[in-house]
Amino acid sequence: MEFRALARYPFLKDATHFVKERELGLDDLLKHTTMAEARRRGKARVLSAISDLTVPNNPVTSEDEAVQEILSYPYARILVSCIGDDVLVRRYALAEAKTFNERLRKEDMEMVVFLAGELEVEAVRGDSALRMHFTDFLNYTSGLRGPEWKLVNQDLRTGFVQLDKNKFVRVLEQALNERIEDDLPLPVNDELLTAIENELEDIVAALEEFKEKYRGEGFGEVSILKFPPCMKKLVAMAQAGQNMPHAGRFALTSFLSFIGMPVDDIIKLFCSSPDFDHSKTAYQVRHITGDGLGKRYTPPECATMKTTGLCFEPDELCNGRRVQHPLTYYRIRSYDKGKEKKVEKDTMPPSAPSR
Repeated sequence: MEFRALARYPFLKDATHFVKERELGLDDLLKHTTMAEARRRGKARVLSAISDLTVPNNPVTSEDEAVQEILSYPYARILVSCIGDDVLVRRYALAEAKTFNERLRKEDMEMVVFLAGELEVEAVRGDSALRMHFTDFLNYTSGLRGPEWKLVNQDLRTGFVQLDKNKFVRVLEQALNERIEDDLPLPVNDELLTAIENELEDIVAALEEFKEKYRGEGFGEVSILKFPPCMKKLVAMAQAGQNMPHAGRFALTSFLSFIGMPVDDIIKLFCSSPDFDHSKTAYQVRHITGDGLGKRYTPPECATMKTTGLCFEPDELCNGRRVQHPLTYYRIRSYDKGKEKKVEKDTMPPSAPSR
């Protein structure tokens, strides 16, 4: 394969062989002066992933530049692994995958099928479209939202789903994203940490700045202790940056709005998501909450939460006859807490008279 293509897709087996032919190893990447450009590019990959959810498009005009670009990829993975932060892992993986999507859209059909094979996705080229085995389609679209990704809405023939190029590439993006997330963090030792510790400072600072920019101030007067188990779970998923289905985001946003959480705090709650975009999240949250201007959507009832797979570890109160809605659970817990405070106040001994 041509060296420019290897530089565009450094995760390829051929890219690894391209570097090995030049007898370059880990020690060279970490310490040798000739690899300084690879280290610079690798660090830039991580910083760009944090700030812009992209990977830089560096010029590659020679085989030497291709080597530097290819090696920037394992070096970036080492940097991410040495920090070991879950938010960083997810954001870096998504940045690599999104950049892969942008580049692959410009490739011909033959290259797309080849890269699908590299990602172990069974695919063939049809007359006017690309076809993917339905098991791979199901595997990599389970987290994608919208009716256009449901198998019942696909053109399924002899076990293969027929997709246009853009949709096919979107599935491959998800495949690469999951592969990188599953691989990271890599095991690292003290020697490796010592070798690159100076490189980590800027990345840690950028990561903390990213987190701080959107970090919420807490729940204020809203008490998470009163939340039903489903909402506690969704909050934990949001704070951990886990991929949450659209139904979960809708349920959590509408619930938090109804119990009085400010819109800005709801927006900040989703900041750990690897694909967090403040303007898009703000638009979606304000649409659901009405933001004082439009219709405010009511959270789904318990029956709907069960149907959509969002009912997590129901407790005794959930299973009681009184609770058929998450808001009912919260009101009962709030009432119970209020009674506890009142009883505590009523049973306190009178204050000693002042002298």
